[in-house]
Amino acid sequence: MSAVSGFLTRNWTLKLSAFGIALLLWVSVRVEAPTRQTVSGVPVRVDLADPEWALAEEPSPTTVVVRFGGPSRDLFAMGMDRPSIVIPLTEVNSADTTVVLRNQWVRVPDRPNVVVEDIQPSSVRLRLEAIQRVNLPVAVRLEGQLPEGLAVAGPPRTTPADVRLSGPEGRVSEWDSLRLEPVDLTAVEGPGTLQVAVDTTGLQGLQIQPSQVDVELQVVDRVERLLDEVAVVLGLDDWEEHYEIQPAGAPVLLSGARSLLDGVSPGALRLLADVDEEDLPLEPGEEVQVPVSALVLEGLPPYLQGEIEVEEITIVRLDDPADDEAAGGSEIP
Repeated sequence: MSAVSGFLTRNWTLKLSAFGIALLLWVSVRVEAPTRQTVSGVPVRVDLADPEWALAEEPSPTTVVVRFGGPSRDLFAMGMDRPSIVIPLTEVNSADTTVVLRNQWVRVPDRPNVVVEDIQPSSVRLRLEAIQRVNLPVAVRLEGQLPEGLAVAGPPRTTPADVRLSGPEGRVSEWDSLRLEPVDLTAVEGPGTLQVAVDTTGLQGLQIQPSQVDVELQVVDRVERLLDEVAVVLGLDDWEEHYEIQPAGAPVLLSGARSLLDGVSPGALRLLADVDEEDLPLEPGEEVQVPVSALVLEGLPPYLQGEIEVEEITIVRLDDPADDEAAGGSEIP
């Protein structure tokens, strides 16, 4: 073995370890060496603490470009932990505000060695709206039918009658009342009070107080009342001169709360024959039959039901009055 080869093979493990340590130190120094990285699309958010104002829209622009400086290892890790900018806004002096962005508002999770060197653009525009608070009435919605034998005696009562709506002035001004979630009448067994929540559809970002109200239902026993003759009419001016309806009146069976039925005047109701004019008889003496499904009961008070007790009516074409006058005028005295 030559002297050179002996030198190379002697203590080879020690030499390899020394090389590895040297390489590790070199890589460590390279990783820790200060460098720079530019991150685009950094979101801008607002932490608004003034209770009398609300953001009307997102900041303009919504994202900025930030240049960071620091160790390469930390900058590389920022690709997974995205930075953001949070503007602390404790007091609002104007609805339109321009804010100069500060380096300390940049949030970089768990990267103490990273520093902010530049932000572009350096400012953002904020548009705000004053908070408005109004009391609005609530509207009860009834769905379905009560079980057989029960009837609604009057409009539901709510406690409280109004709720407070708070939020940006532009959005609050769009509302003049608030609807409640529907009340399912099929599940009602009698008079009582239910807790019903306000329907929040379209109210995202607004505050409602209280968010639910007590709804008292006026439910009583159902009774019936028969009206022998409710007038049947056509939806035409002076139709009586040209048409006759047989029968002129039809019985209607009303049902509901007794207190409401007793207040119904038969003369306040009528049955409107919903017939197109072209479907009416044209020649004198000609007639058409109209099914009960084409009759509309008008004038019925709320919370009452009416059932028409005929299967059909007949509309008869009368003689034209103009023809009668012409015939009378041709007679010789």
